[in-house]
Formats: sequence, structure tokens, C-alpha cells
Amino acid sequence: MNKNSNNKIHYIPYMCDHSYVLEAASAHCGMIIKTLPPPDEETIDFDLPGVTGRECLPCFVTTNDILRQAKQPDFEPANSVFLMPRANGPCRFGQYVSLQRDILDDHGLQDMEIAVSCAGNSYQGFGDDPTKLRKLIWDGGLAVDMLQKLLHEYRPYEIHKGQADKIYHVGLDKIVQSTREGGGKQLYHAVKWIVKEFENLLVDRSEPRPIIGVIGEIYLRLNHHANQSIVRQVEDAGGEVRLASLMEWFYYTTWDYKELTKVRGEYFEFFVTKLTDMYQHYREHVVVKPAAHLLKQPYETPIADLVKNVRSYYDSALGTEALLSIGKSVDLATHGASGILNVMPFSCMAGIIAAGVGQRLRRDYKDIPWLDVIFESKGNTNITTRLEAFLYQATQYHRRIVLE
Repeated sequence: MNKNSNNKIHYIPYMCDHSYVLEAASAHCGMIIKTLPPPDEETIDFDLPGVTGRECLPCFVTTNDILRQAKQPDFEPANSVFLMPRANGPCRFGQYVSLQRDILDDHGLQDMEIAVSCAGNSYQGFGDDPTKLRKLIWDGGLAVDMLQKLLHEYRPYEIHKGQADKIYHVGLDKIVQSTREGGGKQLYHAVKWIVKEFENLLVDRSEPRPIIGVIGEIYLRLNHHANQSIVRQVEDAGGEVRLASLMEWFYYTTWDYKELTKVRGEYFEFFVTKLTDMYQHYREHVVVKPAAHLLKQPYETPIADLVKNVRSYYDSALGTEALLSIGKSVDLATHGASGILNVMPFSCMAGIIAAGVGQRLRRDYKDIPWLDVIFESKGNTNITTRLEAFLYQATQYHRRIVLE
């Protein structure tokens, strides 16, 4: 990214609530980053010239998010930067930027820069003080992951409906504010407040629900606007969700870069990346420890363990999100899950691979229910019916296998 652009306003598409942590950490480091409003009907009502229908749903949504922002009367293209991550490999995610550049140009936004950070080097080197910024984002992101895990484990059992959501939103504000102030003790106090509130939340767990693991394409599984609030739909149908986290992806990019440097013989980079991975796990234990007693699986499963999980199904050298989806599915199945939801955009390569492997995985885990949920621009009109049938199967599996 051009360092001269650091004084411009950077816009990031809203993927999930972690986006607000990036915005806050950047503000602390002197950068102006604004999270775009979450997608709505306008941004999911596609009408983009130059597209063929083979592009991912997240590509459409994020592009329309920035076009919606460009319509604002105070928007200045020459003073604006669209911040878009990317990844190497065969996934179409790596090609978003090329298409978005053409579309922005077609809409008269030639002066608007697109800044790219890449998973290929684990998103290193962003900002004037990338190490400080990375540390702040990491700690804040861990805290949001922890908060979401608490929400998903407690909300289905709350006695007074809506209380868990209230704690979540206030807790999120505290995490974001503490990140803006530099993290450290401020973030610790935010986490302690969250823990105390969930400890005092009145719940009724007399009838345990079947645990449903949600895996798949990272944007769709985390963006409740694009996935039609699938977590709440699972809860409404009688399930309890274990959502593959955002930080799992960042752990994977670090692990992948470490393996790449080893293959290339770049031993200094390998050593530095290994230290980075160790630091990331250390910070996870520091940030999450106050809440560990409230969660069934408080800490992320190491990527090396997920890679071991896929050995009989998939070659880890092929990479992509399929590796994480398959590895996480095995992890969930061995830790009490009663069903797996594989969430993906229409024609997603990684999602299709995971779907194919899922049939073998089902057989290996006593026919654990598995449902592939595919999203495209027109929505899924039958998703509620399919989820109800899936939850019925998961409930039977829960009674037959988990409780036996």
C-alpha cells in the first residue's frame, strides 16, 4: 500500500463485528479507517455491469457496500481508499480486487485507491507501525471471538430473552473502546466486565440442545446479513451453535506462511513467523483466560491439529478454506457436535470440496447430520424448512450418540 495514502480515509467493508476492532486499533495508531454500514437490501439487490454470475456473493456485497458509500454527498474519491484483503491460491477471493477496480472505474471512481493486504504473508506490513497495529488488532479480535462464543453458548438457555444480546452489545462497545485506548489493562477490564455479566446471567440448561458446528466460507459464516442470520435460525429451531471463529483464519495464515518459508529455505523468516505464532497463542491465553471457566472450548484448536484431522480426507498442501472446514468439522465431531452446517457462496470451490468430503466424514462419525447451505443473490427461500429437518436429525443424533 502507498504510504502517502495513510492520511486518507480508509473504508473497510463490514464482514463481522471484528471490523470495529480494526477501526479502533487504526485510530489509536493515527490512521483513519471507517467501517462501512452492514449490508442491507440495497447492497444485496445486485445490479452491477461487467459481472457474469460466476463471482462470489461476498464479492458482490462488498463491492455494492463501497458503491453505496460513494453515493453519500460528502464522499471524496481522491481522499478515499477502499481497504480490501486478499489471498493467494485458486480461490476467487484473490481476484476480487481486479474486478472491483474495473467496476469502480466504470462508476467514475478512478481516483479512489484500493489498498490490498494479503494472506500470503499473514497480512504483515500494514500501517506506519505495523507491529503495534497488529498486536492491538490481535488482542481485540481475540476478545470479540471470546464474546461471540459466550453469546452462542448462553443465549439459547437464557431465562429472560434479550439479556445475552444486551451484554454482547455493551461488551463489544467496551472492547472497541479499550482497543481505541491502546488495549492492555483497559481491554482486561472490558473482558472482566463481560465475564461478570455472563456469570450473573440467568439460564436454564436442564434440556441441553444439540450442538451445531457452522463451518465454511469465512465471510458468509460470519456476516449475519448475508447468511440470513443463520445462527439465530439454528437457535430458533432448537440448536446451539459452535461458529468457526475469525481468528482461526489468522492462525491459519500464520501457519501457512511459516510452512512456506520452511519450504523455501527462508530460515530467518521461518523463525520470526514461528515466534509470531507462539506470541499469538500466548496472547490468546492471556485475553481469554478470565472467561475460560464459562466456555466448553475456550481456546482455538491449533492449526497443526486441524491439519492432522484432514490427513485421511484431503492433502493439506492444497490449502484453501477447505482445509480449515474439513479439519474443523472433525474437531467439532470429536467434541460433542451433533450436526455440521457447511455455509458457502454459490459455486464456491472450497465449499464444494468440503461438501464432497463431508459424505465420507459423516460415515466415519456415526452418520453425523451434515447440511450444505448455499447462498446466492436471490437468497434461499427454503432455508427454514431445510434447517428444521436438519435440526430434527441433529436432535436424534444428540440423543442417540452424545447422550448415550
